[in-house]
Amino acid sequence: MTNPGDPQQDRGYYGAGWQQPAPPGPGGAGGSVPPFGGQPPHGVQPAAGVPYAPPRPPRAPADPRRAFAPGASVNNTAGALIAVVSLVLVEFVSGIVGLIGTSLVVSPFAHYGAGASLVGSFIASVFLAPFPFYAGAFLALAFLTPIARRSPLPTVLLRAVLAGAAGTIALALVGVFTGAFGAITSGGSRLVIDVVTNPLRNGVPFTVMLLASATAAWLWLGRPRRNRGPAPTSGLPGTVRPADAVPPATVQPGPQQPQQGPYGQGLVRPDPHGQYGGQYGAQPRPDQQQPPAAPWGGPAPR
Repeated sequence: MTNPGDPQQDRGYYGAGWQQPAPPGPGGAGGSVPPFGGQPPHGVQPAAGVPYAPPRPPRAPADPRRAFAPGASVNNTAGALIAVVSLVLVEFVSGIVGLIGTSLVVSPFAHYGAGASLVGSFIASVFLAPFPFYAGAFLALAFLTPIARRSPLPTVLLRAVLAGAAGTIALALVGVFTGAFGAITSGGSRLVIDVVTNPLRNGVPFTVMLLASATAAWLWLGRPRRNRGPAPTSGLPGTVRPADAVPPATVQPGPQQPQQGPYGQGLVRPDPHGQYGGQYGAQPRPDQQQPPAAPWGGPAPR
């Protein structure tokens, strides 16, 4: 007799312990629809009717000794920032020193003729004119020729030279536009000056300074460490101190004290001859009296 409210009465075929299959999803008999246009994720068994995509091979690490190492990371961006910002600071300090020296003779805010003031010339020569070099060198150091801590110093210097060449090319590209407008009034010589001479005049000293700033960035990020042997394992879980490292005992045992013998036999003193009483179960000597076998019993039968 079953209870009408018992949920076990309608178990049927699946209630006998068999596993009930999952209902088909919107993708048909295979379950849910795989993402990415019908392709399952890499390394996952595809559903019925979907082609299998092999897993992607792992990306090989970049060789730190190659001149070009494409890729962007936080360390590459930090090294590029350190190198370029150091170059800008050097130019700023040198420009400030020249501006102070000239201000002793000429007012820094006065305009003489058609030229700009000393402050305007300072801003143009330190920030505006070499800005294409700064941008080109930064992009090259961040994405193509990074200052990596695993790279040796000669490779870092070569990458700095390549970044300086990229900055010089950026100056030449900007000079194409400025020279094209200046050639209308000054002739074709202005185009040659803005495309060839001015980029080389500014790019060569900037590249030399970029070598020093790249070296400083490489030292700041950390020089490559040499292998100095295996790391010490003392204090790590699973390490056991060797037995020979235990120091010997410094406290010597004192004089041997009498020990308490079995019940009814009193104190058992050690035998000076090392036979009777020295070891458990040792036989007595013939010149010594043997203790009675049953001290509390009657006399032994004759």
